[in-house]
Amino acid sequence: MKFSSNGYYVEKYEKCSVCGKLVYEERIEQVNLKEEPALYCSEWCVEWEKKREKIKQEALVESN
Repeated sequence: MKFSSNGYYVEKYEKCSVCGKLVYEERIEQVNLKEEPALYCSEWCVEWEKKREKIKQEALVESN
């Protein structure tokens, strides 16, 4: 969530790109696995995105 300069109202609602939780002041901004800018609410979500992609790749290999 991005607050106005005076802090009285919300200018923009920002959500974690993994879990959808509203992100307040503590945020992690970095490039995701698709080389796009992404916003994360915690280090757990950063790691989960990597693990989820690994699990998907393993499932594809096993199905072939």
